[in-house]
Amino acid sequence: MPANAQLKKKIEDTLRPEFPGETVDVSDGVADNIHVVVVSRKFRGLREKEKQDLLWKVIDQGDLTDAEKIKISLILPYSPDDLK
Repeated sequence: MPANAQLKKKIEDTLRPEFPGETVDVSDGVADNIHVVVVSRKFRGLREKEKQDLLWKVIDQGDLTDAEKIKISLILPYSPDDLK
């Protein structure tokens, strides 16, 4: 498995327990970077900064190194209402 594929799986495995049954999409970004999109009811009613903070808190509590986290160039947290 290529290094980027392993990292994408590690990021998804970090997020999945916090967002079971919800959309967690970890995909290739520009160059070697990674994009993360999460659609969750947990974000309902939160401001953008609160959504970002919640998502980064989950990532920071995982076992990703700083070098791995810096590969995440885009994080988009949405509630289902945001997509209507």
